[in-house]
Formats: sequence, C-alpha cells, structure tokens
Amino acid sequence: MCEERRRAIIELLEAERRVRVEELSRRFGVSEVTIRKDLAELEARGLLQRVYGGAVPAHKSRYNPSFLEKLSLHAAEKWAIAQAAIQHVCEGDAVILDAGSTTLAMARAMRGRFQHLTVITSSVPIALELANTGWELILVGGQVRAHSLALIGPLAVNALTSFHADKAFLGATGVTLQDGYSTPNPLDAQLKRAMINAASESYVLTDSSKLGHGVLANYARLEEIKLLITDSAAPAAFISALRKRGIAYQLAVPNEVDQPSTPPSDNGLSDPSQPILNLW
Repeated sequence: MCEERRRAIIELLEAERRVRVEELSRRFGVSEVTIRKDLAELEARGLLQRVYGGAVPAHKSRYNPSFLEKLSLHAAEKWAIAQAAIQHVCEGDAVILDAGSTTLAMARAMRGRFQHLTVITSSVPIALELANTGWELILVGGQVRAHSLALIGPLAVNALTSFHADKAFLGATGVTLQDGYSTPNPLDAQLKRAMINAASESYVLTDSSKLGHGVLANYARLEEIKLLITDSAAPAAFISALRKRGIAYQLAVPNEVDQPSTPPSDNGLSDPSQPILNLW
C-alpha cells in the first residue's frame, strides 16, 4: 500500500503540477505525518521537490524522474505484459502505440521480432527506441509533455484522423468495472479516444496495481476494448467480474529472468544510412 500510494502521488503531481499535504491526507485517508514521510522519501529518490505545504515536480533529467520511476515500478509485470502483447501483432501490421512505460516496454519487446511494420506513436521515447528498426515510423505532432516527452493536444488528435491502423495498444492509469479505463489528464484521454477510433482493434496494457482504481478522465468502456492484458497478480474478484461480463482479458506471468537489462537502444538518428523519422 505504501508504494502504491507513493506512485499515485507521483501521478497526481504529473497531472496537477503541485500537490498539497492536507489534500493528499484526505484523499488517501492517512495522516499528514504519513504524507510528509512519503514526500520525503520521493524527494530522496529525486522524484519531486518538497515546498511549503506540499510538493512540485523535480526536473533533473531528459525525462522527468517520475517517468524514470515508472520504468522501474512493476518492471517484471510490465515486461511480461509487453511479451504477451506482441503475440497479437502480425507481420505487416499498422499499429498505434500510446505513450507510457508499459507501451515503451512493448516497443522494446517488438524489436527484432518483425521485418515489416508501420508504427504510429505519440511517444518520443518509443520513436527513438524504434528509429533504427527499418519499419515505417510515424510520430504524431502536438504539445510535448515535459515529464515523459509524450505528445498530446488537438494537433495530435487531428493527425490521428488521417490514419487507419490494424491495432492500437494503450496504457491506463485506472481501470474500474463501472467506468472502464481512465487517465489523469483530459487531453491524454482525448488522444487515447482518437487512437481507439483510428484502429480496427484496441488493446489496453496495464499492470494489476491499476485495477479497481479510477482517475480523473475516462476514455473507454470495458466493452470497447478487444482485450485487457494485465499480470497474474490481478485481484481474483476483479477478474471474476470481468469474466461474468464477458470482458476479454489475458494474464501475463512475470519472469524477471526474461527482462532486458540494457537501457533504451541507440536511436541511430546520427547515422545517414538509418531511416528518417516521419514527423506528422
């Protein structure tokens, strides 16, 4: 519970750009002393900066530390989900990859598995990861989110109306039986909705810590998604409810031995022999 609360604090900070101790205490039902300890621990990790009455984002890296933290949180689960997700990609597919740490894991898992793909993404890290694969790669334009180098806003939404993909793979910060899939940022929700509309099939990739928890902006009902891919630690009651409603799901079993231990690949953009990255 402690780590889940701290992860939720980071996600709130991303969405709201400032959090207050008093409000966090009410939201999570814990004392202000506990919240201050959480903020102190997150500051020690370089994930935020404490200020009077609360905290603001820290900026010490090419990616905001909160994004780097997401890459390491539930890493085994995300890699297992990524491995499961690529089984649904076929040679020659046009796929949309949402921005996020789990879809970035999927992009890494895709490398070397396919000869011909078209990948449309709103994520600069994913575009860099796949830039030297030889695939057709399209990066939609838009407003850059500083913490993750994701592209959002009307430009990105409008760009997606020009495409039709076979499959879209999306992340989610919250999944509830009542409201479906959600994200903290309304602009991100609009973009995810546009991705769903641009694809024949949509898949959601999210680790089990997000199940049963909703956040600000809903972007899809459970029934609108072809398959939910999560990890095998998913709560049994939640899975049972999905089964009763006929919602398709897949449980991936984490295996830390199979995780990549290397950092993101060299994007190859300095090599003139590498393909050009299409900026849409």
